[in-house]
Amino acid sequence: MKLPWHAVRWLQRAVNAWIFGYLLSSLPAAEWIWVHPAVPQLPAPPGVAAMLTHAFGSWLPPQGAIIAVVLVMAIALHGALLPARWYLTLVQWVLFSSLVNFAWLTSTGGHQLIANVLFWMILLPGKEPETQARVGAKHVLHLSAFWIIRLQLLAAYAVTGIQKLTGVHWLAGDAMAIVATDGAYGPSWLATVPLLAVLMNYAVLLFQLTFPIAVWWKRTRGWWMLMGVVFHLGTGLTFGILDMGMAFLVVYSAWSRRDERVGSASVPA
Repeated sequence: MKLPWHAVRWLQRAVNAWIFGYLLSSLPAAEWIWVHPAVPQLPAPPGVAAMLTHAFGSWLPPQGAIIAVVLVMAIALHGALLPARWYLTLVQWVLFSSLVNFAWLTSTGGHQLIANVLFWMILLPGKEPETQARVGAKHVLHLSAFWIIRLQLLAAYAVTGIQKLTGVHWLAGDAMAIVATDGAYGPSWLATVPLLAVLMNYAVLLFQLTFPIAVWWKRTRGWWMLMGVVFHLGTGLTFGILDMGMAFLVVYSAWSRRDERVGSASVPA
């Protein structure tokens, strides 16, 4: 099995572009997100790993969060324009994960997804492997990391959909209407159109449960990704969570079919 290099490079560029754009758009609110957080910082979990994912408050001073934001933006811009470097991605992952956990109130599932993807991107190559290098332990490491990223996206959808099935409101069809009445999200008008709210409720549920299956086949992959674009842009613009929606969409690049079309460094669909 070969590493789909075009998908790898597009993933690296897309994730870094999202990180740069997200942090840039957050700068106007940086004071209450990172300088003077609106809520107390959560305690770091036990274990050595907390020093990597919860650096602020464990070994980095919280006052250094803004410096970390600027550094992560610089690394992201480098990764979006130039070949990735594993040591830069490692620093980026530590700082970005710590920023996300430090400002936990503003974090979403999209931010956590990007943090997880960043970790595995440390193990991805910065340039297309030579033909003779497509064997051995390093190749297995690259390929494993790439497929874990792919599966991470599918797991995010599957777990979210299954979790909805354990509740009451999504099965009853009134979850979207309830969310719409929340002043922090809206839009409130959706609750006044019950039929549309119900249809959207079940459409979201069906999409999240079927995406992890449909993406494995060429004939259905494109259609489900298109539905994903509509879903994430629609909910992002309507409910004010565009950064979360875009986080999922940039990871779609891991399932790019360009390698299949050009016949270079592809993996079976």
